Amino acid sequence: MLKHRARGLLRSLGLLVLVVALSAMTVGCLPVGDETTESTTGDTTGTTTEETTSSSSMILTIVMYAVVIGGLFYFLLIRPQRTRQKKQQELQSSLSVGDEVQTIGGIYGTIDYFDQETDTAIIQTEGGGKLRVARRALAGKVTPKGR
Repeated sequence: MLKHRARGLLRSLGLLVLVVALSAMTVGCLPVGDETTESTTGDTTGTTTEETTSSSSMILTIVMYAVVIGGLFYFLLIRPQRTRQKKQQELQSSLSVGDEVQTIGGIYGTIDYFDQETDTAIIQTEGGGKLRVARRALAGKVTPKGR
């Protein structure tokens, strides 16, 4: 329960940081004054120094947006998925014959055999029946009752 609350708080904090960062970048993109400079007749480029500064500021803001959004994607989506995959791989490598397991479908049983060729496992259920399940469908080890 505490882990779940901490995870939710961390996500809320991340969203708050996103809003603050986007606000700061937007403010940085606004012009400082209401003054407009007009081109003189001798100006052949058609742009003024202020317009050039404004466009480079806009490009910098867009790059900053991309970095912030990319960082949020990494910390809120990619990194948690990698940790889940790592835990699943550790579970798969630690399973052995005789372990009591639960499948992702909620079926409990004891592992009788691993077929390395088809990447499946044969589990024996409580009633004596045997089921062939995909190895990746084994959700976790279960501690037997009474132990």
